[in-house]
Amino acid sequence: MLLLIAMVLGTGAAATASADQYRIDAISLSDLDRMIAEANSRWVIVFMAAWCRPCKEELPTVNKLYRKFGPKGLRFAGISIDAGGPAAMEKLLRNQAVDFPVFWVGEAAVDKMRIFGVPMIYLIKDGRTTEKIPGRRSYGFLQDKLNRLLE
Repeated sequence: MLLLIAMVLGTGAAATASADQYRIDAISLSDLDRMIAEANSRWVIVFMAAWCRPCKEELPTVNKLYRKFGPKGLRFAGISIDAGGPAAMEKLLRNQAVDFPVFWVGEAAVDKMRIFGVPMIYLIKDGRTTEKIPGRRSYGFLQDKLNRLLE
């Protein structure tokens, strides 16, 4: 599974469309821990759910930020916390043409990551969470945060 994560997340550039582009793979909490703990990297990890209206509204903003900041070295990953598996989120990603990779961890991530609302964006620098950003935010607000993460 870690090899799959490495292949999908290995580049910051937007992925090209393919038949499997919106397929979501399940990862374990330990896979998520390894992703976050990666040294010499900067991550934007978005915890979300298909039933969450603010998550749906924020996806185009995060997708636009991915296209801008991915080539600059920021890595993006979405984490679905949907209880029923990845199917609902796959439909949402397809409908919104989301370019960044999304994985399913399920509700187990809520307690592990101390998520108190969705969407919840974690900014990670060199294996440390530098900030948690709850709720839907504007493009400008997030752009400023990501510029600082790159410093």
